[in-house]
Amino acid sequence: MTDENTVEAQENRRLEVTVNRDDLLVRLLNVPETTCECISVNSAWPEKGLMEGDVVLCARGQLVGEGNIVLIEQDGREKLGIMSTPGFLETPRGNRPLDATENIVGVGIALVRKLPH
Repeated sequence: MTDENTVEAQENRRLEVTVNRDDLLVRLLNVPETTCECISVNSAWPEKGLMEGDVVLCARGQLVGEGNIVLIEQDGREKLGIMSTPGFLETPRGNRPLDATENIVGVGIALVRKLPH
């Protein structure tokens, strides 16, 4: 994650998928059947357990809670953040208010990490 605790969109970083009961993630992680945005983390934030290359599955229409990874739309771009408290995002330098141009459009429901060979 960047200093602002957000990750700006990059080419081939976002993918929309539908997960259903036949998917391994649904069965192993008890992920709800839904359409998800898969967003790659492009900058690590080890203190929050996020590594570059991790994939966060974000679902729209979920309730946001403290500590949730959130998908934010701002000026036609999407980025990741971590919700601190209602209206505030966590950053490595402390909490900051959610900007008026930032809209939370999804909540992280699963994190996938590819292990090195």
